[in-house]
Amino acid sequence: MRDDAPAPVPETARPEPGAGGGRRERQRRRRRSELYEVALGLFVERGYAGTTMEDIADRADVARATVFNHFPRKAVFLQEWARRRRAVALEAAYRSDAADSSLRAVLLRYFGELGKVSEDARDASVAMLTGSVHATDIWRKSPLAAELAGIVSRSTAESGVEPRVDAERLGRLLSGAYFLILITWVTEDPAPFDITDEVTKMVDTVLYGALPDGTPPDGTRAADHASSHGPAA
Repeated sequence: MRDDAPAPVPETARPEPGAGGGRRERQRRRRRSELYEVALGLFVERGYAGTTMEDIADRADVARATVFNHFPRKAVFLQEWARRRRAVALEAAYRSDAADSSLRAVLLRYFGELGKVSEDARDASVAMLTGSVHATDIWRKSPLAAELAGIVSRSTAESGVEPRVDAERLGRLLSGAYFLILITWVTEDPAPFDITDEVTKMVDTVLYGALPDGTPPDGTRAADHASSHGPAA
């Protein structure tokens, strides 16, 4: 698989639901954001499973129906948490000042930013990831896998990836591997490994494989390639 061809800049990351509009819509977005922050605080404090929609309404001092109006199910808070992270990661992946636009570089910037966000808010990451383990509807049709498949597809269109590679399958593989890394990372305190280094090695293993004929263009083996390039910035 080649990674030396530029990966084109994607469409703008999906905006927050309801973005734009007049004063009423701005008020609605503000209330939604307030409820999200309240819920996140409760998930950290009590755990995802230990927090009810009634708890969120009480802490926000609003009617229970108001919470359901913005977040019809508790799992929607998980979806919003993941959506915000992906938006930040996608912006970092295709930042305008990046010198390297290869598929590998784009993926490392994307995952590197996700890792940074996780580390910067470890308590929230632990609460939300632990809560998401049993929320099968979050992962059955993973938006992360779809977004990664899109990144691969754009590189394929520019001859950056072998035509035989199935973008959707590769997206699921990357997403699943990253989720496993995160789940392992949150199960111990302090964290058992540096998340950026682990993600870098994962990306190189997926892109270049573990066998001699899957070595990177410079001839080094995948493991050596991962360690020599260091963490993604």
